[in-house]
Amino acid sequence: MAAQEDLIYRLNRQDEIVFVNEAWDRFALANDAPDVTAEHVLGRPIWEFITDLSTQQIYRDLLARVREGRSVRFPFRCDSPAERRFLEMHIHLMEDGQIEFRTQTLSIERRPAVPLLARQASPSRDLLRMCSWCKKVFADGEWVDIEEGIERLRLFEAPALPMITHGMCDHCAVKMAEILAAM
Repeated sequence: MAAQEDLIYRLNRQDEIVFVNEAWDRFALANDAPDVTAEHVLGRPIWEFITDLSTQQIYRDLLARVREGRSVRFPFRCDSPAERRFLEMHIHLMEDGQIEFRTQTLSIERRPAVPLLARQASPSRDLLRMCSWCKKVFADGEWVDIEEGIERLRLFEAPALPMITHGMCDHCAVKMAEILAAM
């Protein structure tokens, strides 16, 4: 596997995205997301792109601590239909007051395509809760890997796939609370 470039974006003091590197656009286009290339995100608040309230609150807490001069690193996943992507986020304060987010790829695992994660999937009105950090889904009262959740919930037997809503599993909520407490 070829080395992956770090994805970098920066926020100003008003939490607006003011910079993305070239790797950002390449990643967006490679993942069928032309609507999040630089021309579409620059000058917009990051909060337009983080709609889950629990995830938004974690990021607000992280930004507050980073603005106090602390840096933070944490692992997370950003999957595509055919890949599990294990990443690490590093957030730090720059000298000019901007906050830089740098995402490094730790590893990528190929898997059979999961149509549920395809951007062009036609969703039903049903909701499927997915953890914003580890990408597990809530099925039958517990958090499980997406492939197991698809099987348990018989998602591909339904006439349309559910919409994905994001939250945090108990394990990741504890991990994020530990990260915040250590800052």
